[in-house]
Amino acid sequence: MMITTQKHLCPRTTNAITAETTKSSLVAETLPTNAHDSSPDRTERIGGAVVQHGHRSHRVYLLKPSDDATADVALLERLAAEHGYSKLFAKTTGPATQTFLDAGFGVEARIPSGIPGEELCFCTRFLSADRATERFPEAVREAMTPRMPSRPGRTAQTTTNIQPLGLQDVPELVELYSHVFDSYPFPIDDPAFLRDSMAEGTVFVGVRDENGSLIVAASAELSAETLTCELTDFATHPDSRGAGLASALLAGLESAATEQGMRVAYTIARATSASMNSVFARRGYTHAGTLVNNTHIAGRIESMNVWYRALDS
Repeated sequence: MMITTQKHLCPRTTNAITAETTKSSLVAETLPTNAHDSSPDRTERIGGAVVQHGHRSHRVYLLKPSDDATADVALLERLAAEHGYSKLFAKTTGPATQTFLDAGFGVEARIPSGIPGEELCFCTRFLSADRATERFPEAVREAMTPRMPSRPGRTAQTTTNIQPLGLQDVPELVELYSHVFDSYPFPIDDPAFLRDSMAEGTVFVGVRDENGSLIVAASAELSAETLTCELTDFATHPDSRGAGLASALLAGLESAATEQGMRVAYTIARATSASMNSVFARRGYTHAGTLVNNTHIAGRIESMNVWYRALDS
């Protein structure tokens, strides 16, 4: 299985020319209250970097850095100035982190890299006061409140029920993701997107019910550069929630990632979702920080919690 080092970079990405922009030229719009831009944020290859940007999440996200961190900062600033985005977001390692800090970024979360002595930092910069202010503080606090175990009588599926998903399962994945999410930061309801992701090495797994219907799915994006894997795209059909399926799926993804040589697993989970935060907390993940007003998901811009765990070798 091929290991990918970037987030769902598909052949649909386009090329553009990088231009530099000064901080003083940035113009940010107020964070939308309930905006739902029907157009998904687009992913582009610009110079040596890959970015995602658009008005749905109202941000620029550096998915894959170039070899020049200074140029990457300038690229994010330029796109924000051109489109009026209100947040810049980049995952950085090594000396590049200091370059972003010198450019006015802060670190909202950090986790250990799979490379000894290195960290993976989640660097962000807010371009409006509204964007930097938590919109749902009570929901975020409530989601982090310790929960009682699942209801008696509901038992989790074991990892033996977990199946790898391939091209033949794309139609069912699209149906499940479309049913669960009102909106999502990446077009996981697009068959071509899922096929491209699989072709680049993203691992998808799922669980089927007794009738053979796909009821839970998730994916792992593997980085050979940092020996980390992002566990993402978790979706459970509403009729199957509360049975511990997400926990079983998480264990299966960890095993698959470990077999591929990954040393640290992490996730970026909705900060308002008590169920998903509980899944990772119970599995022994450490809360590494919160990315405030970071992502358009489930119909609105929400904060995201970063959790991580060292994988057993």
